[in-house]
Amino acid sequence: MSEPIVTAPRSRWRKALLVGLAALALPVIITAAIVLAVAGGGPVASPADVIGPPVRAGSAQGDRVYVLTSQWKTFRSAFRSSSTSYTDLYVDVWAFDAADARPVWRHRLARDRSGVNMGRALLGAQGGTLWALDPKGLVGLSLTDGAVVADAARIEAANPGLKGLIPTEASYFRFDAAGLAFTAADGRNWRLPNEGLKAEPATTAPAQAPVAGVVRPAHIAGGNGTYAFMERGLSIGPRWLGLLDAEEAKTFAANGAIGGVDPASHPRMRLWRASIGSKPTFFGPKPTFGAFAPLPESPEFINSGLLSNGVTNSLPILLFRPDSVLVLHRDRLGDAGRLRLTRISGPAGKALWTVELPMQALESVMPGEGSLVLLGARDEPGPRRGPNSRDTVSVDQLVAVDLASGRMGAYGFKVLATNPEKIPASSTNLAAAD
Repeated sequence: MSEPIVTAPRSRWRKALLVGLAALALPVIITAAIVLAVAGGGPVASPADVIGPPVRAGSAQGDRVYVLTSQWKTFRSAFRSSSTSYTDLYVDVWAFDAADARPVWRHRLARDRSGVNMGRALLGAQGGTLWALDPKGLVGLSLTDGAVVADAARIEAANPGLKGLIPTEASYFRFDAAGLAFTAADGRNWRLPNEGLKAEPATTAPAQAPVAGVVRPAHIAGGNGTYAFMERGLSIGPRWLGLLDAEEAKTFAANGAIGGVDPASHPRMRLWRASIGSKPTFFGPKPTFGAFAPLPESPEFINSGLLSNGVTNSLPILLFRPDSVLVLHRDRLGDAGRLRLTRISGPAGKALWTVELPMQALESVMPGEGSLVLLGARDEPGPRRGPNSRDTVSVDQLVAVDLASGRMGAYGFKVLATNPEKIPASSTNLAAAD
C-alpha cells in the first residue's frame, strides 16, 4: 500500500515541535538546578576538621607531618532543609610534606553512618609506623605510603598469648619516649618494640629516656589559644632579649624585674635587650634587669610574642645562620586580625622576612630542620551564600614556612568529601588576594 503524500511534511513539523519544546524546557531545567542547589538538596560536606595533635616525623621519603581528620557528608532533601536523609562520617589520616604543606597520601580509617569522633587519635610514630587509635581498635600505618602494617589481629598473631586481650579503649594505651605500650584485658602491661610486633613485658611507669625512631605528637593549644605559643622574652647568658614598649621598659628598669604581658594596655611592642645582674635575698640570688635598650632596626609589632612550641617552660624557638628569633604578631587589633610571622636577626634586630599566615588562631607549632610547620584555623564563608549572609565556618589550615627564605605553602581543609585516593586540592590559595 502506498504512503500518503503528506507523511514527510508531518514528520518535519513534529521534529520542529520537539526542538521548540526542548528550547523552552532548557531554562526550566537550569532554574530547577539552581533552586535545588540553593535549597540545599544533594550532598553537603563540612570542612575536614583536624582531630587531636599532629605528628611530625621523618619517613623513608622525607620529612612528613601526619594529621587525623573527620568530615561529615550529609544528604538533605531538596525543599525541606530540616530533613536529613543520612550523614556519613569520613575519618582520614593524611601525610603532608613538611617543606611545603603538600599532601602526599591519605588513608581512610573509617566511613561510618552517623559516626562520632570519640576514641580516635594519632598516638605517635615509632620505627617507621604511625600508630592510630579508632573505636574499632589499634591500627599501624606505614609512614611512607599509609598502608596498614599492623593491627590487633597482626599483634595477636605475633603474640598468641594476647589473643582476645588487645584493648580498644584509649585509656589502656600510652605513648611515651620509648614508644607504644598498653595494658591488656587481663591486666598485664606490654610494650611494642621499634622493629616487629613481638610484645615485651612493661611497667606502667612512663619511659624517660628517649628512644631513636620514636616521635610523640606535637603540643596543641587546647583551650589556651594562640598565646600558648607566645613568650615575652628569654635570657641568654648575661643578657635578656624580648618584646616591650618604651613605657614598659621604663617600669621594668625601675623595678629591676620583667613584668607580665598586657596586650590590652601595650598592644605595640618591639625587640629590646637588657643586662642581667643578681642581688642576694633570703631565698638566694635573684636576677635583676637593667640597661634596657631597643634593638635599633627592630620594627614594631601588634599583639606580639616570641614564637615557642607551646610546651610548658620551653624557650622561644632559636634559629642560627644568622642568629634569629621568630616573632608571632597580628596585622591589626580585633577579631579580624590575621597572624603574621617575622624572622628577626641580631644584633640590630633586622627583619629578614615576614609572612602573612592564613589563620586567625594557632593550634600547634612543629619546628624542624629547614622548615616550620604550623596548624591553625580561620573563619571562612559558610555554605549559605548570599549578599547578606553572615554564615561562617572555621577552617583548619596547615602551613609550612621555609626558615631561610620565608617561602610558604599552605593546605586549607575546606575540601570536598572525595574517595581517599583522590586527594582534593587545597581550599587555601596563597596567590589570591585574601
